[in-house]
Amino acid sequence: MIPAASASPRKAVAEPPAPPVAAQRWVLAGLLGAVLLNFGHIAPWCLPVAVAAVAWRIWSVRGAARMPGRAVRVAVLLILTVAVFVSFQTLNGLDAGASLLVAMMALKLMETQRVRDWLIVLGGSLFLLLAACLSSQSLLRVPFYGMELWLLCTALYAMGARNRPVTARVLLRASARNLLIALPLSVLLFLFFPRLTGTLWSMPVEQEAQTGLGDQMSPGDITNLVDSDEPAMHVRFDGTPPPPAERYWRGPVLHRFDGSTWSRLHPAAEQPSEVAFAPPEFAYTVTLEPNKHGVLIGLDMPVDTPRELPAVYTTFDRQIMSATPLNSAVSYHLVSSLQHRYLQPLSAAERALDLQLPYGRNPRTLELARGLRDRSVDDRAFVQAALDYLRDNGFEYTRSPQLLGRDSIDDLLFRTREGFCGHFASAFATMMRAGGVPAHIVTGYAGGAWNRFGQYLLIRQSNAHAWTEVWLEETGWMRVDPTAVVDARYANELDDVAAGELGIAGRGSALARWLRTSGQAWQAVNAWWQDQFVHFTAAKQMRLLGKLGFRDRDYQTLVAVLAIGGAIWLSLLAWRGRGLAEGKPRDTLGRSWRRLERALTRHVSARAPHEGPVAWGERLAAECPELSATVRLLTREYAQLRYGRESSGAALLRFDRSVRLFTARIGRRSPALSPRARATAATHRS
Repeated sequence: MIPAASASPRKAVAEPPAPPVAAQRWVLAGLLGAVLLNFGHIAPWCLPVAVAAVAWRIWSVRGAARMPGRAVRVAVLLILTVAVFVSFQTLNGLDAGASLLVAMMALKLMETQRVRDWLIVLGGSLFLLLAACLSSQSLLRVPFYGMELWLLCTALYAMGARNRPVTARVLLRASARNLLIALPLSVLLFLFFPRLTGTLWSMPVEQEAQTGLGDQMSPGDITNLVDSDEPAMHVRFDGTPPPPAERYWRGPVLHRFDGSTWSRLHPAAEQPSEVAFAPPEFAYTVTLEPNKHGVLIGLDMPVDTPRELPAVYTTFDRQIMSATPLNSAVSYHLVSSLQHRYLQPLSAAERALDLQLPYGRNPRTLELARGLRDRSVDDRAFVQAALDYLRDNGFEYTRSPQLLGRDSIDDLLFRTREGFCGHFASAFATMMRAGGVPAHIVTGYAGGAWNRFGQYLLIRQSNAHAWTEVWLEETGWMRVDPTAVVDARYANELDDVAAGELGIAGRGSALARWLRTSGQAWQAVNAWWQDQFVHFTAAKQMRLLGKLGFRDRDYQTLVAVLAIGGAIWLSLLAWRGRGLAEGKPRDTLGRSWRRLERALTRHVSARAPHEGPVAWGERLAAECPELSATVRLLTREYAQLRYGRESSGAALLRFDRSVRLFTARIGRRSPALSPRARATAATHRS
């Protein structure tokens, strides 16, 4: 009978002990900081859940609670997962993913025992920091991102220290030092790591942008935009900017009209009408905030589409469209001409589109338009007659117009006689169509505030505007702004232009001037951050290579520069770390001991290689009786701190402070050495 083979005994692997309480607190603090940075886009209940989990974990460390069983943990897992799904109707995407990660990290705290478990919590906190960076790249949040990274790196150092006595000051200093060492490599990767076309932060987000321009416009819908100071875009010109009167920023074009509401078409990419452009031309770079209409705003009229962005095309009505949603800010370069002329006649389809009017709506307006048309010799005279009617019949520009009825244009022209840009553009376009002149409405922005610190033009949502384009056979589409002729006070709506061009001196009190100056300075810094860092695209990367003198600006050159820079960084890092191979101490206790050794060996004999700290202290006490008490105390205390079982951070700081005081005292005056000490010291020096 052959005995059954017994399993070979495995060596018992010692389970890593739980990290010290101090290290656990660092990890918990890092987790809370990461959750706070994501508070704006995660589910509202995530922060209370994370705080409760951290508080429970701190309480359980004191032995006041036991870890929950597997059944409880599985139940909590299901509840939190369902809560995330209910909050976002999905488990995918940045917001839902970050919320789910917060929930999982809170659940993980219910079972953290070993070092590996705490490292998982720390890794989850790092991913939450990345989620916060993807959610917002505002310059205001960058310092908080840096402090959170510092905190998480400190927590990682605390986990690595295990049970060794390391103070918080040492941990913070070590993590900060190594982050600074890694900074050159990070800058090198940012500048020269090959990237795809687009921005660095190109991850789509679920929420729609809150801009004022959209797919449709009814008179009165732009009221909210007038009162909004949110930035819409900022523009940097390559040279002199155009005059304020020509700063019309073209956006969505509205063709369809049902009697009260104008709406857009959504045509596919098609060849626009041929246009001849004439000087002057203006080259500029636009940084456009997220929007929901998908139109790349440009100075009226853009010559071509931007080359930096993929899937961009020009429609038949000269809208520059992006095939991908503009859920994040984009930067692009354009050239526009203020003088242009259409070279092709208007097609029958376009003419029919821009002449259509709803049946049975606004009859008085139609009758008025036909009367003006009958008294006009041609289309241009009819356009001027309609503008004269708006200027000479008591119309007023106001931000708070009265509500209009079903026949909104009739109400405006014959009852209320007040409105803002949307009202007057709608009325003028209706009159043009009624008189047989093709017309549509262009929405966009007018004006802008010149920032003298950043040398750029800031366009806010309050600059939202609407005007009309009419077709004249000799020139093609011509811009007509009926709001500008209604009331001279409309110029006040472009007060931002005057403030930017004329400066802010003498406008208001000293405090108001200081606030405006500070606001412009901050806007300039934030715009620089957005242009140079957040929107550092592949095109800008190639332009950087050109500025550095590289003729071949391609990805091979980027890889070569990156490799050379990385090799230099690694060489400097290896040269700096040469002291570790020589056994030089890098901890606080070792530095204090080296300071004590250097101070004493200037007066007495150096420690022999075979001597321990206590034996050396006894010998020094015999050689120099004047220092015997202090030397014995310091050497024995060092031996206890270095080789003892446990040492507190307070003891380390106390030893370091004692060494500093002692070395400073013996450095000011040389002690009276005994003859034996002088002879030993002389022998050592020789």
